[in-house]
This record gives sequence, C-alpha cells and structure tokens, in this order.
Amino acid sequence: QIASVNPATGEVWGSFDESGEQAVETAVASARSAFRGEWGRISGDDRAALLLAWAARIAEAVEQLAWLETLEVGRPIADARALIAQGPLLIGYYASLIPALDERSEGAVRRPRGVVAAITPWNFPTANVLIRAIPILAAGNTLVLKPSELSPRSAVLLAQLASEAGLPPGVLNVVPGSGHVTGAALAAHPGIDMLAFTGSTRTGQAIIQASASRSIKPVTMECGGKSPQLVLPDMIDQPEIWPGVFHAAFWNTGQWCAARTRLLVPKGGLDAAVEGLRAAAADWPVGDPRDPATRLGPLASGRQYETVQGYREIARQTAQVVPLSATPGADGFYAAPELALGAPQDGALVQQEIFGPLLAVQEYGDLDEAVRLADDSPYGLGATIWGADRDATDRIAARLSTGSV
Repeated sequence: QIASVNPATGEVWGSFDESGEQAVETAVASARSAFRGEWGRISGDDRAALLLAWAARIAEAVEQLAWLETLEVGRPIADARALIAQGPLLIGYYASLIPALDERSEGAVRRPRGVVAAITPWNFPTANVLIRAIPILAAGNTLVLKPSELSPRSAVLLAQLASEAGLPPGVLNVVPGSGHVTGAALAAHPGIDMLAFTGSTRTGQAIIQASASRSIKPVTMECGGKSPQLVLPDMIDQPEIWPGVFHAAFWNTGQWCAARTRLLVPKGGLDAAVEGLRAAAADWPVGDPRDPATRLGPLASGRQYETVQGYREIARQTAQVVPLSATPGADGFYAAPELALGAPQDGALVQQEIFGPLLAVQEYGDLDEAVRLADDSPYGLGATIWGADRDATDRIAARLSTGSV
C-alpha cells in the first residue's frame, strides 16, 4: 500500500495498491490486443470522433479533476480549474490533425509505433497525462501510463472517462505505483515499442538504463531545467516587467521544469529587482489551496519540502536571502518565495534544479557576460529576455544555447 498525504495539512487521507510487475504485464498485453484489434482497425475519422467524445467527458469533469489535484499535490483550486479546462481544447487540436496522418507523401505511409509507455510527473497531474496521452492515441497507438505515486487518481479518472466516451478496452491503461517498482517494470518491459518520460534528471537516467535492460526501444525524455531570465539595462527600471518575472519563477510554487529560476540583472540593478519582485509578490498570496484566492499553495510532498529546505540552508550560507512573502501559520508543506542574491556561479543554487520557490539573482557587467552566465548551466530548456529593443533581444536570443527563448 502507498499512502496519500494532503500537502496542505501533512495528514494521510488515503492509500492505494502498488500495481507491480504482474499488473504491468497485464496492461501491456491488453494494449497489444487493442492495437492489433479494434483500435488498430478503425478509421482516422472514427478515432477522432472517439477522442472528441473523451474531450466532452473531460469538460464535464473539470471540477472533479481540479479538486483531485488540490487534494493530492496542493495545487491552488482556481489555477487547477483554469489549466484543466484547456485539456478538451488540446484534444480538439490533435483530433484535427488526424486526417493528415492518413495522407501519403511521395510514397511514404505513416504508421503508429504500437504500444507506447508514458511515465508522468506530479506537478501538473492532469495536464501531464493529457500532453502525453492525446498525441499518442491520436496517432493510433495504445498507451500504458504510470502516473506519479503522488497523484494517481486524476490519471485513473481520465482513463475511466475515456472508457465512458467509448474508447475500446486496452487503448488507455493506467498502472499506479512507485517508480522503483511499477515504473521500473514498465520501462524494462520488452513489449513496449516506445517510452516517453517527464520528470527529474536522476529518474530519467535510471529509466534510460531500465529501458535498455531487456530490449532496445526509442525513448523521449524531458528532464528538468534551470532557465535564466535576462533583464537588459534598458528595462531594469521599468516596473511593469516584475509581475512577469515573478510569474515565470514562482508559478506553481516553482514546481515546473521551465521555471525561470535564475535572474540576471545589470550591475547596480539588485535594488530594482528586489523592490519590483516584492511588489509583485503581494498579488500572489501563499495559503490554503482550497481557497480560490490562493495563488501559491504548498509544495507537493514532504520529500519535496525537505529538498527545498536543504537548498534554503545553502542559500543562507552562500548568498543574501530576501523573503518576498510569508508562509501561512498552518501545518503542511508551505514554502514562501525567496530571493538568493549573489549566489556563486558554480554553486548549487545556480547549477541545480531546486523545483521550489527560490530564485537566484546575479549581476552582470556587460551583455557578453550576461550570455556567458546564462549559458553556464548543465540545462538548456528555456530562457526569457526582458528588453525594450527587439532587434537587440533577437541578437542575444540567437547567441543563447537554449531550446526556446
């Protein structure tokens, strides 16, 4: 049994069974049967219609899915509602692409992979499942999905809604459980034709090893980030940028891979950054995620809380810490936004993904140094540039070794 803990209170409120190797075996067999059977034979139009029926069922269940996220991982209820409501639109988009999959191009025929496995994280439970499941199913594959052990119920509900919408048995299978038991069994299974993973770098490395232990299969990995925000000299004194800087760093209590958790400002710009971010924090109250007025809830688990506390201790030893707001006087895994000013470039606060509300702020002398500091990271997921001159920001963006700017 795996216990479920409410991060807003720290109390155990439920439990669920570890699926384990036998359940994974059954799910893979079911997915293979569906792929070779009904799902593999239906037309693209019928597949699109079934996905749109699923979208309609999800639209009816937004409130239930949102409350599951709030209970399981402490996501503020208003934020959960808004994000989950976008799910049916995403399904509609991928359903509209299905006819193009059937078109031949210079003699080439597109075929689905077969049985695809997905292992998804806890920070956006419903969205992470849909982002993986929708394109996999739209392309005609079947899916075996292991959600995070912190948030299995939204994935189970989504599979139930798919069944109610008419998707054939075996098309979407969910195997809840821990990473080291159920996740490892799924990654290593030779009946998986492709594997998609989103989560921490360390877990991703383990999954790559497990996936190759019994068979060779294509693997797609999304593993962490430490993305910078560059404020250029012509923008440092503009107060309108700081709400955007704050959102990019602290949304979801900093628990998202694309969070812009390094802030680079021109020399002499620290005071403007602190003042602007303090003002922005006033619009992001930290509190009970069940309260619609709350914009920042607790960290998702006791383990994540301890991880973030460890980095906070490093910050107190190696940088100047500036609190931006206070935590509520309540039990639970709460951590309010903080700045770490002047953290060393080669230190943990700048080089490692924290996945919490701690923003490292550094100064640069000129734009060459700004680019060098921005690129001095083991990650290259994203970056943001705040500047008044679009041509200048485009030139800087072209120099950054990062996936998106």
